[in-house]
Amino acid sequence: MEQDALFLKYEKEVAEFKLGLIARLTKELPAAKKTGAKRTSNFDMVEKVLSAAGKPLHMSEIIAAVKEEFSVQLDRDSLSSAMVKQIRKGIRFNRVAPNTFGLRQE
Repeated sequence: MEQDALFLKYEKEVAEFKLGLIARLTKELPAAKKTGAKRTSNFDMVEKVLSAAGKPLHMSEIIAAVKEEFSVQLDRDSLSSAMVKQIRKGIRFNRVAPNTFGLRQE
């Protein structure tokens, strides 16, 4: 009987320790997230580049400008495909020539 009591006491202490650790870690995580910069989506970066240019740009110019301004290397094929999907939905962008995109005028 005494072994059972010791075992249960041990298990309880381990469980309490784990709960305390989880509580401390979950309190620290939101604070760490707040200090980090908010992630900018690929579309947001492209939109900012096109807005700053004030005119439609070729895909290679868009990728170069995003690389320069945001230090992010975008994948040409993935970005082009995603932008075409946005255009088909009538969102954000328009295509003015092959591989040349601008901002959609509302």
